[in-house]
Amino acid sequence: MSTRSTASALIPKPSPAMVVDAFRLVVASAREWYTVVAQEATRREEIRAWEKSQLEIIKVQRDFLLTALDKTFDERRENFRRLFDDLDAVLVSDRDDAAARAADLLGAITDLARTSPFKDLKSPALVVQEFLQSGRVIEL
Repeated sequence: MSTRSTASALIPKPSPAMVVDAFRLVVASAREWYTVVAQEATRREEIRAWEKSQLEIIKVQRDFLLTALDKTFDERRENFRRLFDDLDAVLVSDRDDAAARAADLLGAITDLARTSPFKDLKSPALVVQEFLQSGRVIEL
């Protein structure tokens, strides 16, 4: 007996009910496949929309932080300039307390130089939140 004959003997002859059941199974599987594909396509669209919104949030936070840092450095530069201008004025003055005032200004300059605008930078969200609560305005 050949292999084909042996296989034919093991597989029963399909009845009309078996054919209908097989057809229903194929149709049900096709419907399930179509449903899953549609659901996954929707999920991919939702993920793309979420990704786009997150990227926009990151961009806004980045722009805000860069602007805030620019303003912070502008403020630090202005503070240094003011302190050195005051120091220059004290050094040429003939006031009795000029030495004490110069020492105070040098201490303030040193303290300002030791601080970093990055020291409290833990997360962009905290920085934005603290900035908004402070009521400061950044003009763009």
